[in-house]
Amino acid sequence: MKITIKDIAREANLSLSAVSQVLNNKPCRVSEEKKELIRSIAKKYNYSPNQIARSLVTKRTHTFGLIMPDIENIFFSSFAKRLEANCRRHGYALIITNTDDKYAEDQEMMDLLIARDVDGLFLIVSTESYQYVEQMADRLKRLNIPYVMVDRVYPEFNCNKVFFNHEMGAYLAVKHLIEQGHRKIGCIANKLSSVNRDYRLDGYMKAMREYGCEVHDHYIMEGNYRIHSGYHATQELLKTDITAFFVCNDMMTLGVFRKLHESGYAIPQDYSIISYDNTIAPFLSDIKLTSIEQNVGELGDTAFQVLFDQLNNDQLAHQEICLLPKLIINASVKPILSNKR
Repeated sequence: MKITIKDIAREANLSLSAVSQVLNNKPCRVSEEKKELIRSIAKKYNYSPNQIARSLVTKRTHTFGLIMPDIENIFFSSFAKRLEANCRRHGYALIITNTDDKYAEDQEMMDLLIARDVDGLFLIVSTESYQYVEQMADRLKRLNIPYVMVDRVYPEFNCNKVFFNHEMGAYLAVKHLIEQGHRKIGCIANKLSSVNRDYRLDGYMKAMREYGCEVHDHYIMEGNYRIHSGYHATQELLKTDITAFFVCNDMMTLGVFRKLHESGYAIPQDYSIISYDNTIAPFLSDIKLTSIEQNVGELGDTAFQVLFDQLNNDQLAHQEICLLPKLIINASVKPILSNKR
């Protein structure tokens, strides 16, 4: 039979309110000896508080929701793990949902989590949602709980945001390739990943133009951040005269690896490559991958703190926090002396 707080109060011969204050770590006029007695009784019977009953009093469920586009993407799953650890450390549970990068699923998951009375939301919108910015913005304005947009944001929309400077990250990657002698650089980008533009593609273009490198349309291939799109984009880029790849996320890079291997090419002997995210490097045995790192731990810690602060002070102004990526140099870029491979 499940023990209740009343049972503990009866066995400790103390009032219900005193026991409740001790078990909830609230200030009270109870001796240390009695506090220890209460805790020992609770431990003896494996007592755990009734969260539903507590929420009726506090008006909080101590639950957050996370809406993410692709749980199979290592970047997002690593973020979810770090975020869940932060939630648990502060006494919150985290409900994780996956939208398969679909706008309709964004809407459905918001409905589901709100119906579960979550106290707040972490939202990584789908790629498709960038075709419905006005509708999504209107929906977000009507939310009656605090939320924070993470990683993928709407630039002109005023809300809590935590994201990386993607243009800067891409610029650092392409600049490094150019400094190693590469001028014919292919780019695999997701052009729908932000409003009317891809900031990573912007960074690629900025570096190429700044260093006087020609940018041809056939150097730029569309991807959707998934393995198969990297594979098919590589199929097309191998028909060009590029010497290097800049790939805008690690999952597409896995597709690049597969196609290059099938075609008999080696990295970096035949093609140099820089990826984006720095999540797959620990799983690669034969390639020491140069990559742009987005620190997932920093993203998870910052996003949690923003939402937690907003939850505890609804008068706080919205925070927009742009984190800085960095270039991690390994051995997947081969220096070349000329434009010819």
